[in-house]
Amino acid sequence: MSPAKTVYALLALIAFTTNPALAHSFNVALIVPGPDRGRQIHQGFMLATAERDSHPDQESDGHLGGLDVYVTVIDEQGDGLAALGTIDIVAAFVAESTIRRLLDEENTAVLLPGQTPFAEPGLPAVAAFISAYEKKYGRKPTSQAARGYHAARRIDVAVRAQGGASDTALLRHCFTLSAGEFTW
Repeated sequence: MSPAKTVYALLALIAFTTNPALAHSFNVALIVPGPDRGRQIHQGFMLATAERDSHPDQESDGHLGGLDVYVTVIDEQGDGLAALGTIDIVAAFVAESTIRRLLDEENTAVLLPGQTPFAEPGLPAVAAFISAYEKKYGRKPTSQAARGYHAARRIDVAVRAQGGASDTALLRHCFTLSAGEFTW
């Protein structure tokens, strides 16, 4: 079995051995390194939130894991973090020392960037991402945009596997499983 199929099989096993959460939405904070790269990460992330489970008149920022997702971008200084309230998942694109300074990692599901397949544009899923990004934003995606997209796809799989975002330990475990050879 390929590593990617192993990850999907493990996530499916987790989905069937846990109790699903009863929430209909969750909150994600993107901690980004500066405005330009942060914009690209956010655009890639938001592209993924519009791919599945969308519906007319939605009030959320999009959908991941079959649930409404609300996304907030925080700079690496932490501006705006205190006013957020409940954060279910943090996708961090900054140094680990910055994460430790800003967050209570023990009670937060932190997703660190994983290895993206973006370097292989011949893969059908990567070609589809590039095409969708160009159509939406009018330019080719950068590696930063691919990192944001990749993070959202990993969150989608983890949340969908457990039916919610309330089990922080299980989310962290799913994020660890998908950090390597996770393909879109």
